[in-house]
Amino acid sequence: MDTYGEGGKLSFAQLDAYDGKLRQLRHWLHEHPETAMQEKNTSRYIAEQMESFGIPCRVLGETGVIAELTADRELPTIAVRAEIDALAVREETGLPFASQYPGKMHACGHDANTAAALCLAAVLAEHKDALKYNVRFLFEPAEETGEGARYMMAHGALDDPKPLGILIFHFGNQESRAMEIQRNISTAVIGGLRVRVKGKESHFSQYREGIDAMYAASRLVVAVREINDFFQTEYPFVLGFGRMQAGPGRNTVSGEAVLEGSLRTFSEKDFENVYAELQKRMREIERETGAAIELELTKKIPPIINAPFLVERGMQTGRELFGEKFYLGEKPFLVGDNAAYYMEKIPGMRVVFLAGKAGETVYPVHNPRFDIDEAVMIAAVKFFYGFLCG
Repeated sequence: MDTYGEGGKLSFAQLDAYDGKLRQLRHWLHEHPETAMQEKNTSRYIAEQMESFGIPCRVLGETGVIAELTADRELPTIAVRAEIDALAVREETGLPFASQYPGKMHACGHDANTAAALCLAAVLAEHKDALKYNVRFLFEPAEETGEGARYMMAHGALDDPKPLGILIFHFGNQESRAMEIQRNISTAVIGGLRVRVKGKESHFSQYREGIDAMYAASRLVVAVREINDFFQTEYPFVLGFGRMQAGPGRNTVSGEAVLEGSLRTFSEKDFENVYAELQKRMREIERETGAAIELELTKKIPPIINAPFLVERGMQTGRELFGEKFYLGEKPFLVGDNAAYYMEKIPGMRVVFLAGKAGETVYPVHNPRFDIDEAVMIAAVKFFYGFLCG
């Protein structure tokens, strides 16, 4: 397994010496979660760590950090992105390093991402002679709200020099100690949806004088389920509403209802077709109920498509580290990541490290009990070390 060791390169086994530092980094980050565009202390902590490693960096205003590790100005640059934002979730893990901030938690693994990137930076700073690339570390705020990538690019994340490619990664816990790279499409097109249903208020004693917006909205929720079950597309998709608000009181026919949700597809063509089907069903419900229904696309994030030359290089290191537990995936994930905006400008690759705790109950991302097997974090560091120094 450990083919690295000659020519100034560390073996994978030697990298285990950094595991304690890596966990220490994660624990501090987990204890101090900050939500989108509020990651001021997190950014200062990252900058302090980078400066202690001797890596020049800058904080972008109050949040977000860009750091440059230059081994040789003649080498191409690879960017490594780590998200730094947490969620508005009250933690229920019971961990000894649980969140110190009520109502905020790193429930999506961004603490592990940031810790792994910081640990990788520490390793590479000490062993720059092994690098085949210069490395630009992007510590991105507000990934959860879809703001971060464009914010980072506005602050020069892809400038001077333009990176050859960008690597992004995520920790999941669906399986214990494994790794997956998608051969091609990795994540979905994500569209945020807002629907306003306008009816006519009236007292229930005169309900026939009103137009029930809640009823029309409920009809639309049922129609969405039918679209999910029966509408045919080239790739899988998910259409759904996760929030509905309607009505001023318990004895009044609702005059307005608002639904918020998302549409997730793996191609622009499928997105357009499902969106058109939703509009068609809306028009039918309007005719049948008398309500007026307006659909708004609040935001749209493109899919991530992994670059073949990065996948090929990643496969080699992934198989060496994980053996049969390395998967070259054919099925993309119905998740979104605003890192797709970077990949509209430069090639990129998304990597997933699976870090479920064997024999324990698994709680998914965004759950107040979400956690990972920390032993997999050092495997992630090894992967990126092998990729950048192989």
